[in-house]
Amino acid sequence: MPIVQVIPATHEHAQELLPYVRQADRDEFESGWGMTPDQVLSYGLEHSAFCWAGLANGEVVTIFGVTPASILTGSGTPWLIASDRLDKYSRAFIRHSRPLLAGILETFPRFENYVDARNVAAKQWLHWMGFRLYEPVPAGPNGVLFHRFTMEKN
Repeated sequence: MPIVQVIPATHEHAQELLPYVRQADRDEFESGWGMTPDQVLSYGLEHSAFCWAGLANGEVVTIFGVTPASILTGSGTPWLIASDRLDKYSRAFIRHSRPLLAGILETFPRFENYVDARNVAAKQWLHWMGFRLYEPVPAGPNGVLFHRFTMEKN
């Protein structure tokens, strides 16, 4: 049985994850925002109201958080960067993440962001977590298809 932890993320966690960021995440950052995983992690760590590292047996397998999107609407932008190792522990992380998500919805009653239509693992994660995915539309400088996804506090 793996030992799974979700703890506040640090820059050291980001440096540990960087060499292992899954290719689908790298492709998404490049095609959607023209950013590297290092840039995305730095931005997330600096601007997130909530930011966690997911560890499995002491190894960083994901970093995720929520950045404020709008003070007026109280919406937040959830984000997640993972290594391929997250797949092995996905069920355990879903169990740990759902209570965190419920708590974040108390601060940000609405979530919204976009996911690359090619990023199958990320779309599965969003589905398991209860997000609503919309039909994909072209986005970014290369017109790659992205799904808008949302969640609202019940």
